[in-house]
Amino acid sequence: MKGTKSKVVVGLLGLAAAAASPGAFAQEEHKVYLGGSFGSTKLNGGCDDARSAFAMFGGTVSSCDDKGTGWKIFGGLQINKYFAVEGTYINWGELSGSGTLIGVPVSISGDAKSFGVAAVGILPINDRFSLFGKAGVLNTTVGARVAGGGAVGTNDETDTELHLGVGALFHLTDRWSIRGEWERTQDSEIDMMSIGIQYRF
Repeated sequence: MKGTKSKVVVGLLGLAAAAASPGAFAQEEHKVYLGGSFGSTKLNGGCDDARSAFAMFGGTVSSCDDKGTGWKIFGGLQINKYFAVEGTYINWGELSGSGTLIGVPVSISGDAKSFGVAAVGILPINDRFSLFGKAGVLNTTVGARVAGGGAVGTNDETDTELHLGVGALFHLTDRWSIRGEWERTQDSEIDMMSIGIQYRF
């Protein structure tokens, strides 16, 4: 896995270097863009992980919901009509549940947040509509919290992982676009379907 991540990082650096060449810049005026999106998320395996952890201590999870609402902000540099480099901050939403641990009723909660960079390939369909795909690297922090019996336990883990996504842009004007997207983290296995607004400067 580390080898795959290294290849992605090297590839991103290579694309950025190519984009920085005078020939690449000459193709089209640079377009900086910013945007924000929100949507539905699923923390795949989050409830299974909670059940396994509780079972190790003789506990049980009676209810668990690994679906939630997430949001993100993003910004990028569109080098030409086919390629962009994009940075993102994502709040993937929360997991919630309840159970018993050592005979004590407890509440369970978890969340995940990421920031990272991606290369974006763009396929213009016409003046109003474009498709895109992206691949990049995220730094993701997953937090877990168990509270009950007057005590609170927390645990945070941070890891670097691959980030993949596909989506579409509907251009309302030359500057404003509606953006729909599906994206996924590889290691923490979180999915998000989102819709948002993108503005080009």
